[in-house]
Amino acid sequence: MIYRRDLARGLQLSWPEANWSIAPMLALLQLVWMGWLFAHPISLDSDDALNFAHGVVRFSVLEFSPHFPGYPGFIALARLVALVAPSPDAAVQWAALLGSAAIPPLGAWFGVRLWQQSRLLAPLWLALLALPLTPALALSGLSDGPALAAWLGALIALSYGRAAGSGLWLALMLALRPSYAPLLVLPMWLLCLPPAHWHLPRRALLRALWPIALVGGVCLAFIWQADGAAYFSEGMRFTSGHFTLWGNTASHHASRLLSWLSQANSQFSWLWPLLLWPLWRAACALPPPLRRALLAGWLVLLGWTLWGQNPDNARHLAPLALLSLILAAGAVRPLLLAAGALAGLLTTLSSPAPSPTAQALTLAEQYCPALVTNWGVRLARETTRLPVTDAWYTADAVLAQAHGACRLTRTRPVGAAWKVSRLHSEPELWLQSPQATAASVTLQ
Repeated sequence: MIYRRDLARGLQLSWPEANWSIAPMLALLQLVWMGWLFAHPISLDSDDALNFAHGVVRFSVLEFSPHFPGYPGFIALARLVALVAPSPDAAVQWAALLGSAAIPPLGAWFGVRLWQQSRLLAPLWLALLALPLTPALALSGLSDGPALAAWLGALIALSYGRAAGSGLWLALMLALRPSYAPLLVLPMWLLCLPPAHWHLPRRALLRALWPIALVGGVCLAFIWQADGAAYFSEGMRFTSGHFTLWGNTASHHASRLLSWLSQANSQFSWLWPLLLWPLWRAACALPPPLRRALLAGWLVLLGWTLWGQNPDNARHLAPLALLSLILAAGAVRPLLLAAGALAGLLTTLSSPAPSPTAQALTLAEQYCPALVTNWGVRLARETTRLPVTDAWYTADAVLAQAHGACRLTRTRPVGAAWKVSRLHSEPELWLQSPQATAASVTLQ
């Protein structure tokens, strides 16, 4: 891959100029893909998504509506969607879907701007549609997808020299998902480059900071009117618990680093290390200032993912996987990338179905007198009539199972159990009944 040296000419490449002839076909494919996602029933898959649904009705971090840090941007987006959605559950699911649906076109657009190759538009768009994490983010009912779309918007604005516009997109990203603060490293580094790069104005960093401060102040005022100073006490408690108790992060449990290896193998097959070669080749082809910025941003994402995120959730790989794919595209033949993306896209499509948790709870109501679980405890208690025991309390869980309660877990148990799944990048659930004697059954 040869990076164009005439940046002054190359950076005039705009969206319509990139590849207008193929854009209608890509837009049609995008609409079909979104139609497939909208065909899935409204069904939440986690307590976090349920917390967001409660936040649509009444916002309070102290009441876990939603959980810390509050995600005011996502609550605002979901409330906007709620104007046409039939329920709060539908509002959060559709908000996540609409935000995640922007990732493929925005990612492809940024790839074209970065590499100055219009022929990358279609292959990158297809590759991001085919990425198993993309539909999982869309149906999660969480803020990851919309926040990633805002991050891509900031990078695209930077490529046009729009420092204030980039700052506004970064402010929206932080409002949607404050825990994405490490994603600021790459755009902030780019904003510190000399003005000659990407036609950035002088004092570009200062121009980007004022929208962040303005939106941040509005978000803080919104949170303060609901919870006041108690919000900060809850923040300290929640952050401490995430890194030392329930978060399962490698910062407290070093053995969790091996879980990331298992998760990467599961998501991208054991051949994923081969992608490091085109990633390195592509980085070497960039001008030194861009190379250093992108390398720093990539390494920060890697460290933050490995040490500060829970490897049990594949969606935490999304920022790193997204940036890696866009970078590696610069060293892969577009035709080869497009062919692989089309093959991958066909494998990600499946029949619309409720979320794994909804399927498991429906099954439990049919065959179980009670339920023991540490996954979606609040969701199970609010959506089923079964007595639900939190498996975190071991003695209670053992007693409930001794009286015939079923066990719902994300780890395959010993013996016969029902396996419940939907998309590749969503958690698989296992429902085991003490009375189960038949072979394991898979529901998809």
